Amino acid sequence: MSDYSQIVEFFKNQTIFITGGNGLVGKLILEKLLRTCWDLKKIYLLMRPKKGKSPEQRFSDLFTNPCFESIKGKNFKSKVVLICGDCNQPGLGINSEDVDILKKETTCIFHIAANVNFLQTIKEASYNVSCTKEMIKLAKEMENLKVFVYVSTAYSNCFNSHICEEIYKPPIKAEEFLDLVNSCNEDDLENTLLPYLKNFPNNYLFSKCLSEDLIKSSTTGIPTAIIRPAIITNTIKEPIPGYTDNYYGVIGVTAGVYIGIIRCFYSKKGKRLDLVPADVVSNCILAATWQTANSKSLTVYNCVGEKILLEKLINLVAPLYEEFPSTKYLWYKGFTLTESKFLYNVSSLWYMSLTHVVDFLSARFGKSYNMAAKFNKIHKSLSVLSYFTSREWTFDEGNFMNLWFKMGDTDRRMFPFHFRTIPWHQYLFDCVLGIRLYLLQDPISTLPKGKAKLKKLRGLHYAFVGFIILYCLRICRTFASKIILMLQQ
Repeated sequence: MSDYSQIVEFFKNQTIFITGGNGLVGKLILEKLLRTCWDLKKIYLLMRPKKGKSPEQRFSDLFTNPCFESIKGKNFKSKVVLICGDCNQPGLGINSEDVDILKKETTCIFHIAANVNFLQTIKEASYNVSCTKEMIKLAKEMENLKVFVYVSTAYSNCFNSHICEEIYKPPIKAEEFLDLVNSCNEDDLENTLLPYLKNFPNNYLFSKCLSEDLIKSSTTGIPTAIIRPAIITNTIKEPIPGYTDNYYGVIGVTAGVYIGIIRCFYSKKGKRLDLVPADVVSNCILAATWQTANSKSLTVYNCVGEKILLEKLINLVAPLYEEFPSTKYLWYKGFTLTESKFLYNVSSLWYMSLTHVVDFLSARFGKSYNMAAKFNKIHKSLSVLSYFTSREWTFDEGNFMNLWFKMGDTDRRMFPFHFRTIPWHQYLFDCVLGIRLYLLQDPISTLPKGKAKLKKLRGLHYAFVGFIILYCLRICRTFASKIILMLQQ
């Protein structure tokens, strides 16, 4: 059997420019390239200062991440070069010297960077569009560019129940939108754009829809691929099964249920989630890069993974919470899925009240858990996610499957992104373990402490539930006594 890889051969001597290299998918692409395509020439990473850290500090910290553990012996500095900049700034905030280098040397662009916060303002979301505009402008001036890859989302056109692998007409052109952003204040902007935003549950998806159309209209002559992943979850295989680095979407909900702070979730019965492991997305991106450079056209790939019933996911994950209890538990597990928004809102109000009680009592003992603020933030996020748990979408995957069939056997082994069936039990086991290890920073060595804490929280939980029941019975008895007394009079 031949070990020849067309994809590895394509990346030989290529110079790659990556935005969003510090995100989950960006890290996985970087790791995979360094592990399997070491003969590439160079990788330029765009980084901005963030949370008090300079680009240089963030660049240095990047390679201490667990996902680079298997290749830590390699000399990264000989291949990876930092480009200081900021996607929210004109010209991407890159100095003229670095711009000249990028124009001269870059052969492949991976534009992954985006603000993915579902609660962002329209002004914040506009940077996703303006950044894409700046990237296209730079790409057009690159002398040796072979391919431009843009990472979007499967829900960029969520106003359709069936989504094809094509660019849809946006409610407003990107250029017109950016002109409005630059000429209006925040309040006027929201009101002006209201008719265009009505079919989108959040500003993030609106910005992605506009960015896709901008790419379609502005990248003529540049081989371009748009990758649309669905709900990105932990890795299924590479470089570590179950790896993740963020609390977005389903990962955040799973983590919240795991530590006991998410108690109730709104969803339609029979809801199926389109989950796609993060390494599936990164492999699809690398394969699409190879194919697009050869095809010389614009191609859209819906990368939506495999559907799973939400109830099935919960049933598979629930036992794992007690099998791998964390020392970071905030309360004993307890989770309810409801189709009633009323019951969800009542439940949220009840638990919000309890968090205030916990904060009050903890303050009396000299501790500060700030539970109310944490719960309020989570509740806002869950409210936004309810749009996705109350609707179903179907997706065309013709281009996605054609890409898979065009790959040779070696490339399918090295860059797997199509699974006939995902082994859900094993995969979710790895996901829960990954959340414990990589998000909660709770190593397996603390498992005995986690079990002891779980036992303690279980006792406190049922004692508290018993107290509430007795208290309610007492109120009912008092009320009933008053009614009887009134009737006797």
